Amino acid sequence: MTPPPEHSLAHAADALASVLEQENQALEALDFAAALSLLGAKRKATISFVEAEKQVGSLPAAARPGIGARCSRLRTLVADNRRLLERALKAQGRVIAVIARAAHSGPEAAPRYGSRGRPVRFARPLALALSTRI
Repeated sequence: MTPPPEHSLAHAADALASVLEQENQALEALDFAAALSLLGAKRKATISFVEAEKQVGSLPAAARPGIGARCSRLRTLVADNRRLLERALKAQGRVIAVIARAAHSGPEAAPRYGSRGRPVRFARPLALALSTRI
């Protein structure tokens, strides 16, 4: 026997809130690898919540006890999640900018001398490739 739709929505809301709390904690600690590892669970919890909400959407508010408080909690968690993700993107942008400046100024920062003892400049920039795995 399947549970009533309002119980499914409550369960889905709680599951999504749990994943968001974990991700927010990881982002707060700047542990991007841990936050990224929750992507699959977050996607699954979000899909479950949307599907459960579709089933409950037609029920009157009186038939959905506790759902309002759960949705309010989700709104707060989502707002925090957005703020923390934006902060993470800014941090990532700063790191990339530092690397790009270092790569661009690398050869010119250290003087080079040719065979006759005169300073020599590189004719073309050095190639640079970055790769990260999380």
